[in-house]
Amino acid sequence: MYGRMIAYASSVLGDRSLAEEAVQDTFCIFCVKAETTLRHENPQGWLMRTLQNVMRNMQRHRAAASRLIMQSLQTERLEELLVYDEEDVELLYGDLAAHADFQLLKRVVLDGCTMLEAAQERGITVEACKKRIQRLRAHLKRKLSDP
Repeated sequence: MYGRMIAYASSVLGDRSLAEEAVQDTFCIFCVKAETTLRHENPQGWLMRTLQNVMRNMQRHRAAASRLIMQSLQTERLEELLVYDEEDVELLYGDLAAHADFQLLKRVVLDGCTMLEAAQERGITVEACKKRIQRLRAHLKRKLSDP
């Protein structure tokens, strides 16, 4: 039964590790409700139905998390997205953008610098500063949403 459940979950979820997690969760539910489940007229059918529900919930949670990430990237205030340890920001996102532009984004978003201040520091116009940040946000959005 376990092998059949893994094969089914793998085909639905498209990922063996997610499938194993779903099947393990299903068996945990089975153990919690063992008395009633074993008295059920079709315990194997109950297991498969429970697996379907577990997978549906997993997909729902993953879709919600993905939507949250995409909404956060679309907000005008990136600091809502970045709960950070400043040293880790470089590690996580530094390779996704040109170094100078990334420093500009960090200065505006994390340090709370205004666009005018950031533009003056770099010797560019406010419009150029806004455009660079807009391009970088779009670049990060593309990179973070790619599988």
